[in-house]
Amino acid sequence: MMVVGHWTSNSFLLTYIYSFHMPALFVLSGMLYKPRPFLKTCLSFGIPVAFYSMLNLSFLVMVGRIDYSQVLTKDMALRFFHYRYGLGDGLFMGDWFIWALVAIRMIMGDIHYLSGCRKFYVLLSLFVIVYMSFETHLFSIDTVFRGWYVGRAIPSLPFFCFGLLLKERKWIPQSIPMYTSLIISAVAILTPLINGYCSINENVFGLSYVLFFLNAIASTLFLFYMSSKVPFFKVFTVFSKGTLLILGLHIPVMQALDMFFPSCFHEFLPIFVFLIFYFPIIWMDKFCPELLGKVRWKCIT
Repeated sequence: MMVVGHWTSNSFLLTYIYSFHMPALFVLSGMLYKPRPFLKTCLSFGIPVAFYSMLNLSFLVMVGRIDYSQVLTKDMALRFFHYRYGLGDGLFMGDWFIWALVAIRMIMGDIHYLSGCRKFYVLLSLFVIVYMSFETHLFSIDTVFRGWYVGRAIPSLPFFCFGLLLKERKWIPQSIPMYTSLIISAVAILTPLINGYCSINENVFGLSYVLFFLNAIASTLFLFYMSSKVPFFKVFTVFSKGTLLILGLHIPVMQALDMFFPSCFHEFLPIFVFLIFYFPIIWMDKFCPELLGKVRWKCIT
């Protein structure tokens, strides 16, 4: 959904995808969260981001969108690091998500001195929901954080905390009764039509952040429920391990393919991304897991 959302221009499809696909990713992050040293977290994300940004930069130079003389400039360095809005297009698509997730991880335990916050994650998430509901009438997060991407940790936090709650309750998708799944599917279908376009990245939540939150949770639970009905295939595990590779390189790969394929194939290019990345992910997982976000050095404890 992320790959399609970054490629399609269909407003109807974008409304549905953006109504819950990033919240679902933060919920999953919460469910899978285990505290680890902050240095390891920084390296786990920093190494792939740096590597794929270099590849993206090389691609842009090759196709003539960036001149050689621009590569070593300050502006290019800022696009490489890309820590806030207003620095031009980043070299790593979706880098706002990385900044937000790392910030949340730090608060929830990766920085030991802040680990106490996790004890109050329910209250913290409720506070954020209330704040975001009135954010447009109070201080905007862009005003508070001056456009820094870590500010997106605020609207993302309740979804991460919901994932922690599901983990704490040992929840499994199969526990959703059939009639409940029908209700949440109805919510997932109807609410985006009412609430309109939403985007954590753009800090846009339609009519209400509360409505966005409730719809995203319902849609995420329904997604998990439907996923539990799908037979297991190895391909799912492979793409799960390759999330950062797909996030980092899907745009240049589709742009390159778009140069050679007829226009009638334009909307189908996201499918080719997964076909192209499948074996590289397997190779990286075996020989260079750091590029997939897996730091294995024993010195990082």
